[in-house]
Amino acid sequence: MSTQEQQFELDDYFPTTAWLTRYQHALDDSQELEDTGEGWGVGWNGDFVFEMQNLPIEERTVDDLPEEVWEALEQGITQLPEDTLETVLEDAPEDVAEGIEARDGPLPERAAQELLETKISEAPEKVWPGLRRVMPDIMDDLLTELEENVTDDGTVYAWIGLEDGGCYDTTTMDTLDERDHGFVLTGDFDQWVDLVNGDLDVVEAIMSGKLELDGDMQKILQYSDAALTMTDVASDLDKRFLF
Repeated sequence: MSTQEQQFELDDYFPTTAWLTRYQHALDDSQELEDTGEGWGVGWNGDFVFEMQNLPIEERTVDDLPEEVWEALEQGITQLPEDTLETVLEDAPEDVAEGIEARDGPLPERAAQELLETKISEAPEKVWPGLRRVMPDIMDDLLTELEENVTDDGTVYAWIGLEDGGCYDTTTMDTLDERDHGFVLTGDFDQWVDLVNGDLDVVEAIMSGKLELDGDMQKILQYSDAALTMTDVASDLDKRFLF
């Protein structure tokens, strides 16, 4: 089946909250983590925040998202009857309407191209309610994710609840201090891609300074096998990267 024919859900995409929920279940089902993480966080706070910095939301546009996402948006717009599209565009933000008007070609193509060339950081505010009602579900879901779970400076705070070899909850946060935690692991998004792909050893990355740890390093060294298990679970989990 080609990429264009496949149907993807929000939980296929890293680093969405939905994907993190899949990661939580995979961690909690891991016998290896149960063994290597026994005692972690018992009597002390073992919860983590994964701070993913510098998501390229300013540098990239909607058509830099995974192909199946932007193609679904393009097809959703270009396949609308022109009179329906004209009605939808009546409520478009002024800068979007002006951008469409300035382009050459049929209206559906102009509208699609204007939206595809929108910066990812600007997409939530430029996509108005009328358009969201006719766009593909996956694009609507991703726009909601950008609005609610990515900060203006392109950071995702993923909170991971860990205790005694299990993972009892995950979520994303607006700020670092939204939930109590014992550790913060910080790195650029590209480093997180390498980490969840299994191409970066988490302990070595911390020791070398590629990733920054705020928390008790002795605990990490004591439970280094558990830390590596968490990376292995992430690398084994199916994922598609938004950026």
